[in-house]
Amino acid sequence: MRGQDREAAGWTRRQLDPGLKECRADQRQVDQGLLLVHSDYRPRLALVEPSQHDDGGGMVITIGLEGASAYATRDGEQLRFQGGHTTMTVFRHVSGERRFEAHQRAAQLRVLVDEDALARYWPEGLASLLPHGGARQLAHATTTATSALHARSLLRATDPLAVHISVLSILAEQLRGLRPAPVLVPRWSEADIVKLERVYALMQEQMAQALTLDYLCAQAGLSLFKFKQGWKYRYGDSPQRTLLALRMQRAKLLLENGCQVAQAGWQTGYRHPANFSAAFSRYFGYAPKTVGRAGA
Repeated sequence: MRGQDREAAGWTRRQLDPGLKECRADQRQVDQGLLLVHSDYRPRLALVEPSQHDDGGGMVITIGLEGASAYATRDGEQLRFQGGHTTMTVFRHVSGERRFEAHQRAAQLRVLVDEDALARYWPEGLASLLPHGGARQLAHATTTATSALHARSLLRATDPLAVHISVLSILAEQLRGLRPAPVLVPRWSEADIVKLERVYALMQEQMAQALTLDYLCAQAGLSLFKFKQGWKYRYGDSPQRTLLALRMQRAKLLLENGCQVAQAGWQTGYRHPANFSAAFSRYFGYAPKTVGRAGA
């Protein structure tokens, strides 16, 4: 977009000393406390540009379009900005220097959000966000495809509403990254967990019986779907596999204490010794008759 077109679209230009070659910064007031700046520097000599924010605090989102630059605070904090990366910095009552290398292009799009605007967009996080003084880098990462798309749109947009939407979209994406992960509320009430634990105890007490899923659901007072989902949540497995594990461990203990194979099978819910032997062998990898003093 040419200079005259930019002025017509609401941009104002700040041109540095012509002796520094091509160094300019266009800015546009998007909303109260929300400023958009497009800078494109190609200094003939190394450039040090004073920068002060003594009147309050805020946030700067810097989308690096090309090249690199640095910012050094008076307190010695060093911040780096580079093309293809987005940097989020917060500050309060800070002064420092923006630094650019000679003969190197540094093009950036910056969104400046003052403290009052941050209070509008993220009131719950403002207190923990801004430092008491100085500058602090919160994020520095490869620019996302979404932010890159908005940045390209902002460089040529003339419609104020489109500009406003794109700027807020960039801000929203960055603020989302700062919000703490939501605390997952358990889907299962304490009463539901007690019901599941009661069925677990029932499995241990009644494993000699034919314990069907329908019967276990009825004992829990839960639907089949909720029973299976709840069981997975509480025990990390299905009810059938949990019951099998309980039965096999009980059977192994019985065999180790001299119980006959058929008796061990009967006491763990198997009415046919052959079915018990097959299940035991699949589970442990060896036949039940090889355990302890068990006989056929």
